Amino acid sequence: MSTIADFRQPAAKHAMNDYPEKRQFTRIPLTKEVTLYSGVSCWQSHIYDISLKGVLLACPEQTTVKAGDIFRLQIPIENSPSIIMNIRVVHLRNDLFGAEWTQIDMESFAILKRTIEMNLSKKDALRQDIQSLSADK
Repeated sequence: MSTIADFRQPAAKHAMNDYPEKRQFTRIPLTKEVTLYSGVSCWQSHIYDISLKGVLLACPEQTTVKAGDIFRLQIPIENSPSIIMNIRVVHLRNDLFGAEWTQIDMESFAILKRTIEMNLSKKDALRQDIQSLSADK
């Protein structure tokens, strides 16, 4: 049976711009409630930004998150199916964690790409990100 836990809303001081930029991919702000799954448990969390390769999330209160942890992430997208991906925690800071996706299906990737594209002011940045992603393979 799944359990759903409350999520923490990080204080405003933890905004994405407060940390040195380490991502090689362009991030866009995306503020909404998401669901994390691990085994038979699930938790509500909050996403703050997203890129073609990673996400910044609030740590759920009812579980301990550690670097290297693997979760399945479901991100609801208005007027589209949810983006679903497997993620691995790569860093933690206070009540936030950054994760990179390790597996994503083609439909979710297409929705992710379209979501980022609709929110980018510089369309060339997305093209460069896709080229970088292809180079990682």
